Amino acid sequence: MQHHTHTALFTTVSGVVGGVGKAISAKPLLLAITLPGLITVIIYASASAVAGYVVKKVLDAASRKLNQFFNEKSADDNE
Repeated sequence: MQHHTHTALFTTVSGVVGGVGKAISAKPLLLAITLPGLITVIIYASASAVAGYVVKKVLDAASRKLNQFFNEKSADDNE
């Protein structure tokens, strides 16, 4: 597993633990949680995670293409 994957996993887990801990400690908030509301939050969180992942992959691909372009251009200049 690469370093950035460890960082992402740690960030996700700590965010979930912190959010759940805060929700449990706030009794009025805990009473206001309903199953339909929870399902809505899960759907929005999942959609947000998927959108973030797709954007990251697109930007990574664009970065690779730009690096290849500039590396090829500098190699052509050196010849």
